[in-house]
Formats: sequence, C-alpha cells, structure tokens
Amino acid sequence: MRLVSITRAAMVARCLQVAVAMGLCMPSGGNCVSDACPSPQDVVADGGPLSDEAAALLQHGIRGSDGLGGSSGGSRQASERMGWLTKGLPFKEPPKIRSPFTLTMSTVQLCAPGKGALGGEQCWFTRAYGATHGRIKVAPSVPGPTIFVKPGETPEITLQNDLRWPDPECGALNLGFCRANTTNLHTHGLHVSAQYNFQDDVFVHVMPGEHHTYKIDLPAYHMGGTHWYHPHSHHSAAVQAGGGSFGAIIVEDPKGALPKEFEDMEEKVVMISLIDGSLIINANGVFGQPLLERMAMGHLWRSHGRSVNFPDIAVLVNGLYKPKMTIEDNKWYRFRMVYAAVELVLSIFSGFSEHSTCEMQLLAKDGVYLHEAPRFVDRLYFASGNRVDIAIRCKCVGKPPCSSHLVSAARRPEATPDETRAEVNRDLDAFEKLGEAEHHRAAAPGTGPLAGIEEAICEQDLLHFHITAPAAANHTVSLPLFAVHRPCNLVDLRRVPVPPPNQGRIELMNPIDFRFQYAHQLTGGEAQGWQMKSMNEGPLARLNVGEVYQWYLRGPEGSENDRNGISIHPFHMHVNHFQIVSLEDLGGDSNFYKVGDWADTLMHGSGQAMIKSQTDAFIGSQIFHCHLLDHEDAGMMAHFKVGGKEGAWWHAARLVDPTCYRDLHGVGFKILHHPFHLKVPPMFVPSKPGSNCHVACADHGGCQGSVPLGTGKEFQGVLRMMGVACSSVTESADEHAPSMLHGGACIQRKAAAATGHCGMMAKGVIRFCRCGGM
Repeated sequence: MRLVSITRAAMVARCLQVAVAMGLCMPSGGNCVSDACPSPQDVVADGGPLSDEAAALLQHGIRGSDGLGGSSGGSRQASERMGWLTKGLPFKEPPKIRSPFTLTMSTVQLCAPGKGALGGEQCWFTRAYGATHGRIKVAPSVPGPTIFVKPGETPEITLQNDLRWPDPECGALNLGFCRANTTNLHTHGLHVSAQYNFQDDVFVHVMPGEHHTYKIDLPAYHMGGTHWYHPHSHHSAAVQAGGGSFGAIIVEDPKGALPKEFEDMEEKVVMISLIDGSLIINANGVFGQPLLERMAMGHLWRSHGRSVNFPDIAVLVNGLYKPKMTIEDNKWYRFRMVYAAVELVLSIFSGFSEHSTCEMQLLAKDGVYLHEAPRFVDRLYFASGNRVDIAIRCKCVGKPPCSSHLVSAARRPEATPDETRAEVNRDLDAFEKLGEAEHHRAAAPGTGPLAGIEEAICEQDLLHFHITAPAAANHTVSLPLFAVHRPCNLVDLRRVPVPPPNQGRIELMNPIDFRFQYAHQLTGGEAQGWQMKSMNEGPLARLNVGEVYQWYLRGPEGSENDRNGISIHPFHMHVNHFQIVSLEDLGGDSNFYKVGDWADTLMHGSGQAMIKSQTDAFIGSQIFHCHLLDHEDAGMMAHFKVGGKEGAWWHAARLVDPTCYRDLHGVGFKILHHPFHLKVPPMFVPSKPGSNCHVACADHGGCQGSVPLGTGKEFQGVLRMMGVACSSVTESADEHAPSMLHGGACIQRKAAAATGHCGMMAKGVIRFCRCGGM
C-alpha cells in the first residue's frame, strides 16, 4: 500500500486512542472528556491551521501554545538552504571532520519542487548539524559531517545549541513531545561510558543558546566500525533526529586488523534517511515530521505561513534524492551504510538489469564484524538505527558502461529481484503520469525475516550506479574468508552458561502502551515496568560490571501480544552490544540474520529473541529503548543501573577466546579455509516443563523450531538422543509438538504440520527443541 492521507475521522480516532493510552483523557461515547482532547472538527489533515483546541491536544495537554505561527524556532545564525527531490544528482559524501571541533545544532532550509498539495515551491526549515574546526567551517546540512576517530582516542566535541527560545516544557504529565529546541548528543553504537556528563550521557540537556563539551574516551580495544550520532534529549529526540540532525561516526580499523583486500578497499559512507512531509498520523500509526513539530510546540517545518503537508515519503542518500554514483566495473567497494530514519524499515537489494549484475558480501552489522566474514547476502534489512557494512561490486554483462541500482522493496513471494524492482517502478511511473508528486509506497513486509513486523517497508529506488570501465586492471575477483581477532567484550557467548541471577526477561509492550517490563527470570514470575516520563525514573534492575547477562526479548508473557515484542519495536541498547543466541528462522533470506551475530538494535518478524551481553568496564546507567523515536519520546525507554568498580571486565573471556585483547596489540585476523568453525552441531534438547525452545536452546546454538519427523523411527532416535522415555507416542498437528505432555505421553509432529514457534509454551509441557546448526 502507499502512504496516503487518512480520513479526518480516522485521524481523530487514532489521536484519541493514543491520548487514552497515555492517560490524558477518559473515553465517553466515542469522545474524550478532557481539555487535552479534540473534537473531530478541530483536527485537520489538509495543511490548514490548527484551532487552539487541536493545538492543545497535539501538545498532549501542554499549556502555552502561543508561537505556532512564528519563526522563532530557527537558528541565531543565518540558516543554509539546500534543495532536494532533484533526481540523479552526483553522489557525494558528507564532509569529514576530526576532533577537536564544535558541532553546532542549527537549521537548514529544505526546498521541494511544486508538485505537492500546496502547489508551487515549498521551502521550510529543519534542524541540522554544522561544524567548526579551527578555520574550517562546515555549513549545516542533512546529514551532518562524518566524524572519524581511532581506538584509544578521546574526541573532544563542543556541542553549541544555536536554536532559539521559546522552548515549551512538557507540562505536569511529562508525556509526548516538547522542548523541541533543547538538545544533547548521543554517540549511537560506541562502547563508551554513559555517565559523567562529558561522556555519552543522555541525561545532559543543552538549552537554546548554551553549549556543552563532551570528552568521550574510546577504549584502546574498541573494535573498528560504523556508528552514528544524533540528539537524544527525552521528548524531542524524534523531532530533531527525524528532521535531519544526525551524522556518521567511523571508528577506524587499526593497521593490520583486516586482510589487505579489505584494508585497501575504497570506502563510501552511505547515510540513508527519510523526508516524511505528512501532517497526519499515517495508516501505520507513524507521525509525519510536520505533525511531530506541532506536537512538540516547535516553529519549523512551515511553508508560506502554514505547516508543510504533502503525502510523500522520500528516501534520501546522503541528503540526495536517487543520486548517481560512478563506480568501476568489477571493482570491490566497501559501503558503510547507516539507516538514520526514526520510522519505517528498509529491505534493500541490488536491482538487476539485463546489462549488469551486482554482488553484496556482508562484513559487519551495527559496527561489529561478523565472526566469519564476508557472508553472501541478497538483501540488507534495516530498522531505525541499524548499520550495515558490505563489500559490493557490479559488473557489466557486456562492455562498460552500464547501470544498476540499489532498491528498497518488500520481498514478493516467488518474485526475482528484477521483477520486484520492475513492479515498484511501474507503480511509481503510473503515479507520475497522473501528474502527481512522485509518491513512494510503504508496503507490507511480505515474506522473509521481516514478515509480521508492524512497520511498513519503504519502496523506492535509492541509489543509481553508473558503471564504467576500470581505470586499471582489477585482479581481485574473490575475497578471502577471515575472522578478526576480537576484543574481549565481543567474544562468542553462545556456549557460555549464564547463572540464573544474571538472567531476565525484557517485555516490550503493545503499540500504544509505551513502556518496558522486566522480570528477573526468563519465564514465569511477575514482570514490572513503567513509562519513562522523565529522566528521573529509577532503574528496572541493578547489574554488576564485568559480568555476562542473558535477556529474553519478547512481548508480555501470557498475553495475546506475547509474540509481538521486537516485531513492533526495534530494541536498542546503549553502551554494550548484545549477541543474538536464539532467533527463529522465518525463511526468505536466512543469511542476513544469524545466531551468533552482534547488534545494538534489533527488529525481527518473529517478535522474540534471546540475547547475551557483557557489562564491560563502565558503571552507571545503561539505557535501552524503542528506536522508533516517537515511541521513545512517549516513554518507551528504561535503564539498568550498573554498579561495581569502573574498568572491571569479564576475565573468563580469555578462556572462551585466548586471542581476545584489551589493547591495540591484539588486533589482527585469521584466514579461514572452511566456513564451519563457529557452527554448533544440530541437536534436540528438551525444555523444562512449561518453558520454550528459545530458553532451552540459548546455550546450544539457538532454536531452529520444531521440525516434522516423518517416521516413528526418526522420532525414537530423537528420544534416545535426549534420554527421554515416553509412556506412549501419538502423532499430532498440535502446535507444541514434538513434546511430552502431562503424564509422560509424547506427541510427534505430523510431517505436514507447520513448524512450531520457538517461543511457544504451555503449562507442564516439555518441548523437544531442535537447536544449533546455524
């Protein structure tokens, strides 16, 4: 489906639904009894001015709505102007910068051609980063400059907030969106301290006209990788980061950390973002950027005295619309890709044509190298905040030049990538021929690992390749398989048993219940949690530094939403990455999501995952939240409190991996001749009564689901393997099968039955779980 304007009635209904869920009003006959809630005639979806009552609602009850029509939300300095939606401009990378420098939160003017609902050119201001380094000045732009840093360095960044007052407060309820011009800085993905207000401390607030200096200590053992920075001031993160305030961070690989083929590879920083110009809550429940601005009582995203309003969502690459990149035939490039949007997801593949082919090899995810790299993939999946590093090469079928594309589109069952791209472009061309603005679709996820997620997939050509003859003979036709030496905080934890006191369950609530719950055990027990209305809320749990923890990510146990956790909310954790130790394979593309991979942000169609992580070196608050930042601003954020001695680390890491290092002297790699050394042999493991296969397989390579066993002989072999004796055996399509029921009766899954869900559990039932093999 396309993202289109919803009806006024539907918009009011959604607004009221959110308001009721947040406790702002009580339902009464289809309306809300509160000054904070609108009547249908007060809400418009056509770009017109809001009434005072509607403005009050959209501020979630915040008092003081004056200034909506003013321009005082801009920068004290002259804002820059940059156009967009001019197709096919040459690809360019953001400016590069190194410490020390001043990062300025300012504004930039964006302009769009006159194809939208208002007619004529639309220009508006949004927040963006500029920078100053000595005599060098980088103008505000989307994205901001790329920060380069090396392991062991202490980048010094002075954040100057050049935004203006007024900056309306959130009101007594501390809900929703406010303080649109108060900011701070989050270094998303860096393994650094989150306390002491000069580190990556999101509890810091930099008011309009003020500045704050960060001195962020990168450990000498920090792995090289691709990360990014954006504002993280609670209640204004979505309006600022979603509007264009972000940039990439590259932690450079030390010399000798990678094989020469990768070390010498030409690199491209590819920052992907969205322009969502709708003044509505769209059909997926996502706030358009102009509506977020109004809800936060901001003064930007206005054109000709009115809020910007057009139904398009455009995907930008380095701030450009469908740019054209010139690359050489059969040459490998390293793309450092960041999805810097705060909504929707991407499913990216190379758009084949009859004249060219492209190959993608996965190197790293969320700034952490794979245990075995590279890994062939035919698609790349991004939720808000994800990063992906790939090696990519394109070849002309005949003699250069030729062309190819990177495309985002849902996976169509039984459709080739070329057929999928052709279908997307036919739809877009049809809209253009009608004389409309170039619309972009947000499709249901289709098949594959994103099947079942709540967020829609943006469908658009992203990047065009112009493939030319090589400047010199290119003899690199294959890439070696390798494994990097790993810092001790990123050793493989899949076979590491975690004691029960260090186990817990993180429950991500349903779409409009913006909170986390936590239980101190993987299954059972009472989970408790609350909305993080302010940064003064207490921790959900207390942890010890220098230990290993295991967490079960899921929806609320025992509810109808128990499988919805990470299929609704992309889960993001600060300070420490986590390793995926169990994740159900939904088919489609099993190569991108693998048990054993590391992440700091995870969204998956199965809704559940088991993860392990070290609380390495740093004490203080360890934040986690939904990375749909409007959800985070609405309260879907929490934190653990890590105590102990600063600098402590898990010394048993050296027993797991004797080559792991805590300083630069340990970096290096090993060439692999067989890609199997990390695979855990498949096995069947019985769960505990009433538990499930994610729990049973957490130390055995992850759950592979319950597979059909075609014969009684096969089933008896599995029972012998597990040491299980059954009082009787029957064949059934029961969703728990294969399993043992009360009284010792075993049920074997019928060959034609669907695969059982890894998270399925029932009181007293012992699941027979197929683990490992990935």
